[in-house]
Amino acid sequence: MSRTDCISNRNIKIIDSYVYSKLGHHDLLFEGLTYPTDRYACPEDFFLNEDEWTTYDNFQRLFRKAKTMVGEPYFYFKCGASSATLRSWGRFDYFVRVFQTPSDGYRRITFFNQNFNDTKDIEVIVPPYRDKLSGKTRTLLKVQYHPDFDVQQDYISDPYRRGIFSAIPAIWGLRPAAVKQPLNPYDPEILLNEESEFAPFKLDARVDHGDLTIKHPLDNQRKKVGKRILLESDTVNGREIFLGRYNERHAGAEGTPNGAEAIIITETVEVGDRILLKAGEIFKAPYFIMDVTYDDLSFKNRLSLAFRVKRNPLETSKGLIDTINSLRETMEARNRAYRDLETTNAKLIEAKNEVDDHARNLEQRVDERTLELRSAKEELIRFNRDLAAKVDAQVGELKRYDELRRYFSPKLTEKILSSGEAFGTEPQRRMMTVVFSDIRNFSAFTDSLEPEELFHLMDVYLSEMTQIIHRYDGTLNKIIGDGLLVFFGDPIPIEDHAYRAVQMATDMQKKVSHLRDEWLRYGHALGIGIGINTGYMTVGNIGSEMHKDYTVIGNQVNVAARLESLAESGQILVSQRTYSRVKDNFQTEKVGEIRVKGIHDPIMTYNIKAI
Repeated sequence: MSRTDCISNRNIKIIDSYVYSKLGHHDLLFEGLTYPTDRYACPEDFFLNEDEWTTYDNFQRLFRKAKTMVGEPYFYFKCGASSATLRSWGRFDYFVRVFQTPSDGYRRITFFNQNFNDTKDIEVIVPPYRDKLSGKTRTLLKVQYHPDFDVQQDYISDPYRRGIFSAIPAIWGLRPAAVKQPLNPYDPEILLNEESEFAPFKLDARVDHGDLTIKHPLDNQRKKVGKRILLESDTVNGREIFLGRYNERHAGAEGTPNGAEAIIITETVEVGDRILLKAGEIFKAPYFIMDVTYDDLSFKNRLSLAFRVKRNPLETSKGLIDTINSLRETMEARNRAYRDLETTNAKLIEAKNEVDDHARNLEQRVDERTLELRSAKEELIRFNRDLAAKVDAQVGELKRYDELRRYFSPKLTEKILSSGEAFGTEPQRRMMTVVFSDIRNFSAFTDSLEPEELFHLMDVYLSEMTQIIHRYDGTLNKIIGDGLLVFFGDPIPIEDHAYRAVQMATDMQKKVSHLRDEWLRYGHALGIGIGINTGYMTVGNIGSEMHKDYTVIGNQVNVAARLESLAESGQILVSQRTYSRVKDNFQTEKVGEIRVKGIHDPIMTYNIKAI
């Protein structure tokens, strides 16, 4: 089932980028399109926001206008094909960077399709394989529109989609893929007579007695260009599916479980450099079949790709995690917005009903009770004024709550809100304990992992670590890739902050040992190193007026970071200052002295062994 806003604005960005590359501007492209004016100052801000979705009507109007503006043949195909060279798919570029070959991109077509539209499903029915006859890699895709969406209306998306699919190998510097489409579900009578792309040719397509005829655009004489056939299914991975094989002898006969009636084009129809119909095309099929072939990566390509991936793994990993987080935040924000909208709408309906009832009563008594009407009006004004003030106060409270819950457990958040005190207004010096943790060998692990698998493992890991941090009232200050920065002692003073930090670290190591079996199934022995230090640090909102960040800084923070970098998988390294506060509560062993930039004397370190 397709939703109303069924087209992702990522498609709009691809169209806009191509128009801009051709004309040097996109003037008038968004003119006349509807958008949420209460949230966006202009249509460009909305339609170029890749996290938003729009209606199919907006998409089609904009796409057809773009073709008129650029005015080039095969515009829709070229626009789709430009997405690779122009890198116009937004944050999804980070996903592409972790793919090793074009085959990885085609295997993930289903995932990308779900994030680009809600009108159709795309399935990889034959995964990429080496075709010995052609010496190329080949894959077969099935495209099927949702039952409530009319495929006849989406003709311009067909060449656009083929353009995107053909461009995938270009990401690796290869030639575009060859994309054949042996089956499509269009009804030729509807498509050729009603689609505006064919209107200038006045084809007057008809299907009579199993034959497709048109008025040929060159001589205006009616000619037969197609005939009815019966599709025959093939068995692919244990499933019966139509790939283009047919039987003419049974044309016109009743369909069977393994057959379906269709129309094959028997004569190519060309006008100038435009091919309107191509012999061998099959119409009225149950779905699209796309046959994609492309070149393999050469040894030189693979070597260059391997060097590129190894040269910049941290940037790719960080970009990928940022993209995942942005997608998750977008979905959560959309869900919250829907819930808030439903609540607000219910209140508005209730308020409107109350006002309507009140107005009807006032109208009945207006002649004899003018004074009461004036009093009621004044009361309504006061009510609206008080309501606006309450709404503003509640919005402010919600913003404050959202700010606090980035860092603190629900218990600490409620405590700060109930106290009414300002949070982190000015930086100040405090005796605190800071903790750094990091997954060992994580960057190398991500190179061999599928994005969906990485999302699942990191989501479970970070959820478990956050629960442990909140259990001991720690402040989760930052999540940096696979690393965590946590501190104790602010904004709520805690006397036993060193003990809580070490206790939290031991619980984290125990939880990691429980998660290790699942990670091993993906080829990685999960392990984390932890560094802890206690001392005076500067904490508060630090930064410019344009952007401030609540965090902790100082030499003692650097000591904890240094300890974390030295900690092996499963280790918890603490400084002398932390050790002196927890030595009676934990079993420890002396490790040795380390030096930290900015601190004159060496620092003795200890390893926490057990409670």
